[in-house]
Amino acid sequence: MNKDFLEGEDWLAMVQQYFEKDYRERGKVKWNGFFLSDHTAKLKSKSQNEKVANQAVWLSKRSLEQIQQSVHLAYEHASLLILQKNQVDCDNRIPLPVAGRVRDFYAEGFYLGDEAIDWTEVRYAEVKNGKSRINY
Repeated sequence: MNKDFLEGEDWLAMVQQYFEKDYRERGKVKWNGFFLSDHTAKLKSKSQNEKVANQAVWLSKRSLEQIQQSVHLAYEHASLLILQKNQVDCDNRIPLPVAGRVRDFYAEGFYLGDEAIDWTEVRYAEVKNGKSRINY
């Protein structure tokens, strides 16, 4: 061994000085390689979603009776329901149609999956049965 090797308190003082004055934690820089690919993927996904959302069009407006018939039919046959809400988002974009299964009803509307939807919010509803759609 080397005779110059520090012992006891000299060693502790040198280690303490190293961590207080010389050592530089790379912190976030060390992890940027991991976050960059996830961040890039999320940005790409967001960009694609925005592009699709900007191309959305209003589907033909249906009467409340037609909407209720479609919702009830989808519920009875456990079929997918395609609907479009009659509200724009905060950027004044037309909402994309959503699909789901009608789970239950309540006085002012129904549950599409876990989301409560009032009858007044729906612009368009259609039952999707296999590849064909049932229209009223």
